[in-house]
Formats: sequence, C-alpha cells, structure tokens
Amino acid sequence: MKYFKQSLSALLVSSSLISGYVCADINISGFGSIVAGKTLGTVDDPLNPGQKRDEILTADFYDVGQYNNDFSFKPETMFALQFVADMGEKLKVTGQLVAKGTDDFSPEFDWYYLTYQATDELTLMAGRRNIPMYYFSEFSEVGYAYPWMRPPSNLYWWQVTQFNGLTAMYDFTLGDYSNTVSFFYGNEYSNDNKEMNYYDKLYGGTARAVNEFWTDILGINWNLSGDFFDVRFVYFQNDRDRDTIAQDGSVTVMTPFSQTFLGFGGTVDLAQFTILFDMNMVEYDDAHGTEYPTYLISLVYNMDEFHPYLSYSKADHKRSKRVVKDDYEEHYLMSYGIRYDFHPSASIKLQYDKFVEQGHEATGWAYHGDSDTISIGVDFIF
Repeated sequence: MKYFKQSLSALLVSSSLISGYVCADINISGFGSIVAGKTLGTVDDPLNPGQKRDEILTADFYDVGQYNNDFSFKPETMFALQFVADMGEKLKVTGQLVAKGTDDFSPEFDWYYLTYQATDELTLMAGRRNIPMYYFSEFSEVGYAYPWMRPPSNLYWWQVTQFNGLTAMYDFTLGDYSNTVSFFYGNEYSNDNKEMNYYDKLYGGTARAVNEFWTDILGINWNLSGDFFDVRFVYFQNDRDRDTIAQDGSVTVMTPFSQTFLGFGGTVDLAQFTILFDMNMVEYDDAHGTEYPTYLISLVYNMDEFHPYLSYSKADHKRSKRVVKDDYEEHYLMSYGIRYDFHPSASIKLQYDKFVEQGHEATGWAYHGDSDTISIGVDFIF
C-alpha cells in the first residue's frame, strides 16, 4: 500500500495549455522501467522430447516479454506518459501513451477515458482502462508502485487485460474505514492477439492471426482501507470467443463460453513488515468445467531505503468434468529480491526468480519448463 501512495503523491506535474478558445489545465506525469535480465541454464524441451533449449521465463504474458540465456533489456523495459486535462465543470480527460521493448518501443495509447465528478462521492468514467482483475491490475506497469521487479507473471497472465466501457465509482466511509465501490461494464475485441498468436506457433500452428473477444464484461470492485491495511474484492463475468485465421483466410471458431472471476487481495503493514497477497479463482462454463485457482503471498522487510522481499505464487489448472481432473497446467514461482530507494522518485531492484514447472507433460501442458532467472532494473516516476 505504501508504494502506491508514494507513487500517487509524486506522479503529477502541472502545466497549462491555451489553444484558441479552449483553456485546460494539463497534468503531465510519467513512469518507466529500465530492466535487464537472463535465464541461467538449459532445460529439456517439454514439447520436443530428447532436445534441449534455453530456459525461458515469461515475465509478461500479455506482451510475451520473455527472458532466455541472452542478457536482454527488451522483455520489460518501458516508458509511459499520462496526460490529464481538466476541462472544468467537473470533467477530465485522461490519456496514457506507452512504449515497450516488446513492441520495439512503438508508442501506443493504451488508456484513454473521460472522468466526470458527478458528486463528491460519485465518479463516472467512460473509455479504455485496465480491467480491475487483481489487486495491482490498475497500476501493474508502474514498477515504482510495488516492491518486486514485477507482479508475479504466473498470476498476471491473461491474454486480455483492458476493456472499453463504463465505470461508476462511489466513495464512502464505514466507521473508521474508507470504502470505494466500483461497478464496471464493457467489451474488449483483441484482434491479432499477441499472446494467443505465440501459443499457436508454440504448438506448431501457422495461423495468420488469432482474435480474442471478451464481451459483456460486468463486475464489481470493492476497496476497503484502514490505518494499516488496504484490501480489494472483485467479481466479474463475461462471455469469451476466439477465432483463428489461417494463412489461406479460412476461419476456425472456438466454441464460445462464459467465465467468472473472483478475487481477494491486499496489503497489510505491520511495523517494519509489509504483507502482500492475492487470491483468485477463474471458472469457465465450458464442456470441461475448467478452473484456474491462483494465489500470491509476499513478505517485505522495510529498512529505511532498503526493502528485501520474498514472494511465492502458485497457478493451477483443473477440469472438474474430466475423468482426469488435476493433471493439466500447474507451476509455482519463488522470487527473492531487494529494492533500494536511492532517489525520491526512483528505485533500483535486484531479483532472482525460480520457476518450477509441474504441468502434465503427456497432455502438453508442461510447456513452460523450469527456469532460474536473474534481473536488475530501475523504476522511476516523474
């Protein structure tokens, strides 16, 4: 929690813009990460028996940011600018421009939305934002806002993370506790989805494009804060569809299904220790009864500018309607590191990740493979 508050307090820089007959106050802020890393060995290729390959750690599933045995800055280095224009009369416009190494630093607007302060308690938003899946989802790319190099990628791994839609946010107090309840609705049409294209090729496919559609995303997000804790509960459901376009233009359509997402996460500050946690369950109403239970627990020791930490995250894949129910995708990630706040607006981090593959090889779900990875980076805000 303290990292997020530090980020917000330092993030905004004010300026003004006068153009023609329009006058708006512009808040310009930015953040970024310069990160490099590599895996440390080779592993039996889980999809090609008898062959060896470099270890691989997927640090960013959505953008397929991966480390192998070659030292690289590309998987996680990124820069972002956020513009908030106060139009007066309680109306604001926000845009966020991001350039990532995984996209060869080609800039893209990944957030853009209107905010209307209807009352002191009620805020209405319309446009494109992150889906509030996890505790850190809405600032998961602001490395300065949390202790680790990244939120554990085997939790933050979905091929869709954003949506276009509406949000109504209501703030209120309940006793000594601050509350924010948000209702959201929207859709995401992810054409030529990078993560799904990667998996198609990983399993020998030759698709021209894989398109992923999440529609009728409807949910609630509730944040509760006290003197020493901040927790979040989220529930949403949506319909899912996918089509794969072959090189000859033919289209294969996946059988549509709906999913539900249930999550509970937060931070607890106890003297010099901070505990961070996230627990989630995703369920499909597909023919297999697919379930994805995941969880994270992390402990940080705060010593002035130094913050050593460890974290454990676990992801599983169950199919309750199959004869074999548990032998599918499964893995855990153990991370050790230290954050050093060497500047009021910047920190340096060093992290070691041990990824352990526990999936079922015979069914092709052990596709990650074990890996040991070292990474070092600087996170900053301005």
